[in-house]
Amino acid sequence: MSSESEAMSFEAESLHVDESQRKGIGPLTVIWISNAFNVSTLMTGAALGAALTLGDSLIAAFTGFGIISAYMVLVAMQACDLGLPTSAMSTAALGKKGGRYLISLVVGLALIGWFGVQAAVCGSSFSIALEQIAGVHMPVWLSSVLLGGLMLATAVFGFDGVKWVNYVALPLLFAICMYGLAVSVADAGASRLFDYVPVESMGLVAGVNISVGLFALGGATIGDFTRYAKSRRDAAVSSVAGVWPANVAVMMIGAALAIAVPESGGDITLVMAGLGLAVVGMAALVASTWTVNVSNAYSAGLAFAVMLGRGERGYKASTLVAGAIGILMAAAGIMDHFTFFLTLLSAMIPALAGTMIADYWIIRKGRPENFKPLDGVSLPGMASFAAGALAAMVTGGTFAGTALAFLDVPFLLGPVNGIVISMVVYIAMYKAMRLPSFAGPVQWKTPRREA
Repeated sequence: MSSESEAMSFEAESLHVDESQRKGIGPLTVIWISNAFNVSTLMTGAALGAALTLGDSLIAAFTGFGIISAYMVLVAMQACDLGLPTSAMSTAALGKKGGRYLISLVVGLALIGWFGVQAAVCGSSFSIALEQIAGVHMPVWLSSVLLGGLMLATAVFGFDGVKWVNYVALPLLFAICMYGLAVSVADAGASRLFDYVPVESMGLVAGVNISVGLFALGGATIGDFTRYAKSRRDAAVSSVAGVWPANVAVMMIGAALAIAVPESGGDITLVMAGLGLAVVGMAALVASTWTVNVSNAYSAGLAFAVMLGRGERGYKASTLVAGAIGILMAAAGIMDHFTFFLTLLSAMIPALAGTMIADYWIIRKGRPENFKPLDGVSLPGMASFAAGALAAMVTGGTFAGTALAFLDVPFLLGPVNGIVISMVVYIAMYKAMRLPSFAGPVQWKTPRREA
């Protein structure tokens, strides 16, 4: 066995969850419900509300998370079977090197994008609040750079107090949103929400695509948590019950707030200002975003450090680079391309999940004993991911309104197309290359594990 193989074997063993660490449905469900109320979910809901009717926003959010749940459950149950996180599970479908590089790259880039989005929201919030409090105009890009820099410093050098900020900020943000919604309904009546028709509609399919993009990464990496589940049933139920209803509910709050302030264009910072809650609302937005963005920067840096083979020891340098890129994206106006960003995530990440699902559930029959990490890079895995992601981008509207608009060929739902194409290509290439086959039917019951 090579030194790299030994290292990978040791890493898998150290990540494995044994029976004494397993948890039931309750604790796992609570994790996801408690994480549902956040600025990103509100922002995505507001983007829907600004460009769809309230009813269509609900359909888009509900359908989008239905798509996520469909592949999320299969990833969650696989993690329960193996007791491994997504990065380690991917090594059978993508190969040890393929999994290491592709997972780290996709996760890292997604987190850099989210860091840029959150920094831009904080910058906009701070600029609006500063002008209302002191009459001082600070360009949004400058506010984004300053606040993004402080967040990045916190991620690299640490600040124990930041978690306590979140404990106060999220409940405050929830209370502000509920107050703003209640005031809007009291002033204009509920009919204002239900009768709203956007001047320019994004279309229901586009709404579904950006709903998928919101939680695409979480759906594909949910195994990081469900590897602790006691059974497949616990993994599946806790994932769906914790993720689907709560996130749809929060998205609808964001959509309703955007409709209540139609001139906001779906910008959550302008929504707060339009509701007369500029100062307190901006403070809550900045504070509640802080902890999330510190995590985004740290996780992105760690993903790239792992990809480069430096592990946790090299995370500070890669975190600085990742955060700096995110700050530049914020200053350059990533919020103007927020819908594009979500659509891109909804194309790439479900395709990655499709490759893993095809390998474990169809090729390996859903049996842990058939799971075996492959050395190097898996050609079927990498090719199927690329094919699925490209198909999803072409058919899901990723290129619409860009210089590559000639590649935009709408067809059904992009994320679904991506999953199907990646699965079909993986299975076809795997069999064409005469790679190891496994007998018997798919095992749907929780396999027995040693105590």
